[in-house]
Amino acid sequence: MALLRRLAGLPTKGTLVRARWITAVVAVGLVWPVSAQANPLPPVPAPAVGVPLPVVGSTAPAPTAAGVVEALGPLARSKVLGSSAIVVVDPATETTLLDRRGAQPLIPASTQKILTAVAALEALGPSARLATVAYRDGQRVYVRGGGDPTLRRAKSTDPDSGGAASMRELARQISVSLGTDTTVRLVFDDSLFTGPTLGPGWKRSLPQAGVAAPVSALVVDSGRVRPGARSRVSDPAREAAQVLAGYLRGFGITVKSVRRGITPGGAEELARVESAPISAIVQRMLSDSDNDYAEALGHLVGEEVLGEGSFTGGARATEKIVGEAGIDLTGVQLSDASGLSPRNRLPAETLTDVLTVIARGEEPSWAPVAAGLPVAGVTGTLADRFDTRGTKAGRGAVFAKTGTLTGVGSLAGWVIDRDQRLLVFAIVGNDVRSPLRARDTMDRIAVRLVECGCR
Repeated sequence: MALLRRLAGLPTKGTLVRARWITAVVAVGLVWPVSAQANPLPPVPAPAVGVPLPVVGSTAPAPTAAGVVEALGPLARSKVLGSSAIVVVDPATETTLLDRRGAQPLIPASTQKILTAVAALEALGPSARLATVAYRDGQRVYVRGGGDPTLRRAKSTDPDSGGAASMRELARQISVSLGTDTTVRLVFDDSLFTGPTLGPGWKRSLPQAGVAAPVSALVVDSGRVRPGARSRVSDPAREAAQVLAGYLRGFGITVKSVRRGITPGGAEELARVESAPISAIVQRMLSDSDNDYAEALGHLVGEEVLGEGSFTGGARATEKIVGEAGIDLTGVQLSDASGLSPRNRLPAETLTDVLTVIARGEEPSWAPVAAGLPVAGVTGTLADRFDTRGTKAGRGAVFAKTGTLTGVGSLAGWVIDRDQRLLVFAIVGNDVRSPLRARDTMDRIAVRLVECGCR
């Protein structure tokens, strides 16, 4: 794992503050709850059941490949899923129970966020925090973005409890350091991230549609044009600086100008605010399928691992981390971190390989992924699913990341079957004509795995 540079004085590139390092101890029989102790704003609701992880040494009856094939039947071959792949694995024994075109590279949509999550946890560390720092150099005050995608205008809660930092708090600290009746020129520094602000293959309309903001190292309220709005601004860093200037004026500081620039060496630190831990940001990113969080994490991974905080750097660094963990990267082509790009390609078996590593506890730093997976009928992007007669049996028993793009549907995670055996699965469909029918089919496949002993 890469060492993180501590923000002491003016950093050259580093933006992460390492909190006290906590080594995850994983033991057989340990139960990882689905909700973590520190969740981002607002807290992820705790589901009614826990997930028995790691699975090594499980005494629950083991399913068979023939049993799984019989249980899924025609659903696994449904044309509703278009050009599809389905893989089911028993992680306790690392046995593949079903592999239907699992090696075929397909557009994964947001299930790709699983790879982004493990890369961020590995490269940055679960307990690291993202700092937004203000510096002074003469009459100029510099605000340097540290890639925190959770920074808010004013309504924040304690980051130590999983909350978000606020721009108002940063302004307050600056006013305390400078005193009132002070005149400054405000310079915003978003140089940590480089390259295009929209991902490869992204439609230029995505920010206006509220799908994702242009990616920036300095952003407030996910770049929304106003709190609660969906549409995003074209220059999130400038907007964030204008928000800070407004708060500074409210604290009695005169701001003569606001412009973009680079923080000079030797500038004096005035104030800082820090995010919740990376583990909490990762969990929220997975639960809500937050594209802004994902792209910020991807850029940070690229900067930390390769010194390149960009779409390309994040994609390359993620592949490097996943590959070094022993995952076969054949057919993997990443272009962004959120899964928005139609140029991304992932085999379904890559997703099950990563999830199997997590379920077996082989990479302790990846454990927060288990807490971030949406729970059927309970949390995140699965809260309003599994609510029909044919799927309600999956409520509280299916834990999976969703994925949706035009013509793409995916679902990857694990289920707890009727014998309390944990089974990993991934379903990826391309060339999907009916998103609703594809979603129902994927949910029904997961429910069949829940209901069967598959022996």
